[in-house]
Amino acid sequence: MTKKIIITILLIIFFSTSGLYIYIYLNAPEFNKDLLYKKESTNIYDSKGNLIATIGSEKRQIVSYEELPEVLIDAIIATEDSRFFEHNGLDLPRFIKASYYYLIGSNAGGASTLTMQVSKNTYTNNESTGIKGLIRKFTDIYLSKFKIEKNYSKKEIIEFYVNAPYLGSGNYGVAMATKNYFNKD
Repeated sequence: MTKKIIITILLIIFFSTSGLYIYIYLNAPEFNKDLLYKKESTNIYDSKGNLIATIGSEKRQIVSYEELPEVLIDAIIATEDSRFFEHNGLDLPRFIKASYYYLIGSNAGGASTLTMQVSKNTYTNNESTGIKGLIRKFTDIYLSKFKIEKNYSKKEIIEFYVNAPYLGSGNYGVAMATKNYFNKD
């Protein structure tokens, strides 16, 4: 009797998981690579080289991986995704740990990798609770593993991560934020 119950439970889990993956695959947003590349502001200078205006819908200056200080990269990796250079878009041990603590009603931090955050900020949304939150999280996993990590290097993913976010006071990306808040490049 218990063997049949265990097999039944395993089959239910298998078919439920398969159904979820099929649903995610069929309903994931279209992967448009152009959305990953954010647009810069246009700066207008006078004849003496003085900045007189910045135009564009978002104040942003794109920086490449090579332009980023190593201390910034290290800080991002240490605080957001310590195994970033080791996984392929999903940090499975971290995901399992966060899922376990979520199920028992505790908080062990998020399970999102940097790549999943790029997916969330570009293609999905911030929904974090209920079935919509679960679908959003698995959609981010799908896009991270099979679209972003398959087509872009780790350096490019970090570039997407630092150039995209709104960082207050009309600034998008780390370059504009550091200029605005600290008057530094």
